[in-house]
Amino acid sequence: MLNKKIRFGGVEIPAFIAAVPKRVQPTRKGTVIPIAGTNREVVEMEDAWECYDQPYTMVVGNGSEDCVNSGIDAVAAVLSKKGWQTLADDYDTTHFRLAYFKDSWEVENRYTRLGKFDIIFRCRPERFLNSGSEAVAVLSGGTITNPTAYKAKPLIHITGVNSGTLTVNGTTMSFTGIVDYLNIDCDTMNVYRLPSENRNDLMTGNFPVLDSGSNSVSFTGGIASVSITPRWYVI
Repeated sequence: MLNKKIRFGGVEIPAFIAAVPKRVQPTRKGTVIPIAGTNREVVEMEDAWECYDQPYTMVVGNGSEDCVNSGIDAVAAVLSKKGWQTLADDYDTTHFRLAYFKDSWEVENRYTRLGKFDIIFRCRPERFLNSGSEAVAVLSGGTITNPTAYKAKPLIHITGVNSGTLTVNGTTMSFTGIVDYLNIDCDTMNVYRLPSENRNDLMTGNFPVLDSGSNSVSFTGGIASVSITPRWYVI
């Protein structure tokens, strides 16, 4: 029985997944250099992976007469979301991905009662843990534990006034001119209050990552509190 759905940008696509989707593993980035006159190659691996295509086969319609066209219109409205969006499906209820959709798609009409179609999302290589989307308050001198084997790039929220320092696993960021709060996005490497209010000028130092296992956190000066949305992921 068809009952599995996809959510794109937090909105459920009004169609059913017709077959168990392929699990695509992304390609690791790196360089391979053949060594002339030998049987060897120099392999330089990066801690990064390439984006990939995730296909789905879908069915739209409820079996009633002339329902396919209206169903296609409803699906198209969800797929029209621009840019990177969250992507989740009912075959994996503990992870989500970041993806965009930009391609055309064709619907095979079944007697105006059901329509079958394939869509392909372009995905970032990470499969993010749902649990890593929750902000965690961390006391100075406390720790946060990464349950995966991969280094996460968190979103950090600090509150306070004036100047202060934040240290995560020995990586220190110094801040000046704090008015009330700042957000530190370690993925995009940006500091901001509102998304439209970039405040990179208030920070010096490097953006930290959360290593596998225990990560120490401390802060001083005018920083009053710290919460971390860790963004745990697997590949």
